[in-house]
Amino acid sequence: MGFPSSIENTVVYFICFWAIVSQPTQTSPPIDALLALRGVACFVIIIAHCNAPREFLVYGNYDLSWLFFAPGGVAVRIFFCLSGYLMGKVFYTQRYQTDFKGILRFWKKRALRVFPLYYFAILVLSLFVYPDILRPENWIYLWRLCTFTYHQVLPVGFNGALWSLSTEVQFYLFVPWIFIYLKRRLGDRTKILQFAVATSLGSLALRCGIWQAIKIQFPPPEDAIAFVKYVYVPMALNLDVFLCGLVLNFWINQTQKSTQNLIEKQQNTKLKQYRVVSIMVLIIMYLVTAYIKYYNKQILWQIAPTLSLLATCGFILAFESGNAYHNFKKMPLSWEWSFYLKHPIKILEVFGILSYGIYVWHLPIIARVQSIFTSEIPSHAYFQQVAIASILSTLLASVTYYYIERQKPVPNR
Repeated sequence: MGFPSSIENTVVYFICFWAIVSQPTQTSPPIDALLALRGVACFVIIIAHCNAPREFLVYGNYDLSWLFFAPGGVAVRIFFCLSGYLMGKVFYTQRYQTDFKGILRFWKKRALRVFPLYYFAILVLSLFVYPDILRPENWIYLWRLCTFTYHQVLPVGFNGALWSLSTEVQFYLFVPWIFIYLKRRLGDRTKILQFAVATSLGSLALRCGIWQAIKIQFPPPEDAIAFVKYVYVPMALNLDVFLCGLVLNFWINQTQKSTQNLIEKQQNTKLKQYRVVSIMVLIIMYLVTAYIKYYNKQILWQIAPTLSLLATCGFILAFESGNAYHNFKKMPLSWEWSFYLKHPIKILEVFGILSYGIYVWHLPIIARVQSIFTSEIPSHAYFQQVAIASILSTLLASVTYYYIERQKPVPNR
């Protein structure tokens, strides 16, 4: 079985798009790499949740279907690591003070960012997509959704993607105290490295140990459900990803203090090389985790957070080291198509800004798309579902961003 025509077209379109994107321009504005990474990670999650069929892409004697088995959990951990880094950065750079008023301002800002779209989505989805959640016997589960204690495993169906937002908000509650505690104790690079290694390896060992205990106590498929509930979702078992992102702030600033002259002299060459390598590491991480997911999903559950935090931390270090760390002047996004025709790579920033809305809406949309777009050829149905779900999620996210998410800047007081 060779390549289907749709696969060939997809490959050709990708090559053409990459050729356009990679064209250097003399006046190309800098890209916000972290924002672009959020956009890419969001679409990896859509690809993962569309559930590619097995053995649909066979070339000669090689089954290449695993290339499309995107690891959604890895992409979610990219969000977590970026969140940990950025939340640590706002305190490290003193955008928010670590006193009572500063912490309250931080929580208020996070609430204004997360709550409007989140509660609007719960309202819309409860009324039109998951009405069973409104039955009196299910109000306790609706309460869990509204209080950010949702762990995805409920006896009533709802948007399973919202679990990560519960984990994020729980982290926001504790991050000021975590930052204060760590800043007093991680005074040099040796301590920072020791903390990061101990945290990541300790969490990996804990996940593996809990999974072994779950397999003994729960038969399949109950073991998979228990793993999601007790290992995959809880904030405590994802804390290593958040923390490693957070302590990057300490590492970057310690490195700048000790090698300031070296950074100034070799910044243009060293950082560019490092950035290329960090992007390659992310691609390799995707390929490795997709392969493992295809052939042994249970192993991926245990090691995915560690692999994700390593690749994401490397990417953050590459793009935030040097002068970039204190450069808060971001190029404003343009909503004119001509701008993106000249600078197509900047489209990734738009997807990064819309990523919250895309993530919130994509799973209910995929559920509807999969029931409509079917085909006798599984690959055709899959690519149709990915394309339609991506387009509809982006369009709906654009509407909710414009009317709900977007906020007028408020001067600091």
